[in-house]
Amino acid sequence: MTDNKNSSQSADTKTTNKGTTDTSNTLVAQDKSSNKAGVVTGAIAILLTLGLGAGLYYHSHQQNQLQQQVLSKLQAQLQEQKDSQQSLRLQLSEDKQTVASQLTQTTQQLAKIQDSEKLNAAQLETVQLAIAILIMRNPNEWMLAEAEYLIRIAGRKIALEQDIDTSLALLSSASRRLTQLNDPSLLPLRKVIEQDITTLTKLPRIDHDGLALKLAIQAQEVDNLVLAGFTRPEVIKADTALSSDSADWQANLTKSWQSFSANFITIRRQDNSVDALLSPQTAWYLTENLKTQLLQAELAVYRQDQAKFILSLQTAKSWIERYYDVNQPATKGMLASLETLSKATITTAYPAKLNSAALIQTTIRDRKIKALANNTGAE
Repeated sequence: MTDNKNSSQSADTKTTNKGTTDTSNTLVAQDKSSNKAGVVTGAIAILLTLGLGAGLYYHSHQQNQLQQQVLSKLQAQLQEQKDSQQSLRLQLSEDKQTVASQLTQTTQQLAKIQDSEKLNAAQLETVQLAIAILIMRNPNEWMLAEAEYLIRIAGRKIALEQDIDTSLALLSSASRRLTQLNDPSLLPLRKVIEQDITTLTKLPRIDHDGLALKLAIQAQEVDNLVLAGFTRPEVIKADTALSSDSADWQANLTKSWQSFSANFITIRRQDNSVDALLSPQTAWYLTENLKTQLLQAELAVYRQDQAKFILSLQTAKSWIERYYDVNQPATKGMLASLETLSKATITTAYPAKLNSAALIQTTIRDRKIKALANNTGAE
């Protein structure tokens, strides 16, 4: 019994010791874990401090480099400005020298021009004296110069304005001036002038303004035209009178049947085409387009475009015949007027220049040269 009791106590003691040992081991382990956590935390704090310091150092280094670059650029710009100012100073100095040189050259040229003007004035006096001598010796030369002026104006009238009547009047006046000179040497010139007069006389007289006015009046009359409406075909009345002769019983029967059936069914034939009625808006467009065609024909008259003139009138006529009532007096009158206008000729071949213009200029020049030569020989 005692042995068993002792054994039990020994077992309890072992168990107690074992529990104490386990508790101690647990506390040691917890202390080790706490120490490790502190070490790790410290290491992280050190690493963060080092990283922050490195970042601050890198940032400050970058800022320093940026400032150095900006400073370098500013220094380079300052140097460029200094170089530019120096270049401008040099250029200004060269410009001053150039202006001074040009001013000197201009002064010299001005002096030469003044000397030349004095010489020209002396020469002009000599020429005026020679002209005065010529005028005193042959005053009829002014009449020849007047004829040349009239011929030149006649050439411009026919070339620019196609004014045949005015050109003929000017040429006739120039021919009378030459006749008054009574100079046989001018007969070839008078012959050429008469040839120009004959050429202009053969040209057709075209009243462009009159044609344009007629077209303008027709354009105003468009508003008075009446549009064509729907016209029903004419009804031919059949002979329904019955004959009193008994021999015509078949014809009377047919007439009676036709008279009876006419009250139920009516058949009428339309051989020609029927156009639909125009809406008010379409009718307005038609009227304005017709006016436009007439105005285009008027413009073609002034431009002397025969093809455009005829095309515009033909288009206007076709529209009138198709869309307007051709039985109305206004429509008939306009169609007749357009037909007459379409036969008009609005173009002709005008001479580009008069043959007498060049000949009279040559004659005057030769006579002046001959007079100056005679004057020089006499002196």
